[in-house]
Amino acid sequence: MSRANTAQAKPRMSASTKWMLLAVALSVVMAGVCFTIVALLPAPESEGRFKDPLRSLLTGLGVLGVALPFCLAGRLLKRKSASSPYFEGTFIATVLNVIGFVCLAVGLACILLGGYDWVVGLLEPETLPR
Repeated sequence: MSRANTAQAKPRMSASTKWMLLAVALSVVMAGVCFTIVALLPAPESEGRFKDPLRSLLTGLGVLGVALPFCLAGRLLKRKSASSPYFEGTFIATVLNVIGFVCLAVGLACILLGGYDWVVGLLEPETLPR
């Protein structure tokens, strides 16, 4: 028997798995950067609501970066447990999908409110040219 026949081949990751891992890593890094920038920004001067659009936009991007891993994990677990007669895998996949959906909704709400604040800030009467 030759040595080449006895060596076991190492399993390789598929291209889609590599892209998913890359997407998850980039989203987590993006979330960390956004939350770090929000933490380092100086406190807003005004105490009113919707007065800091940059902070709101960065928070929304950070929350969207948190949502992606939950959505992908739920999708993969649901696909993996589809053939199983037990419900636990599907239940956990559903919980992960719901968490991802809530994070997605909160992130989009932060981004939309930040955009609204930016537009309202541009259209305030004292800032309009006369």
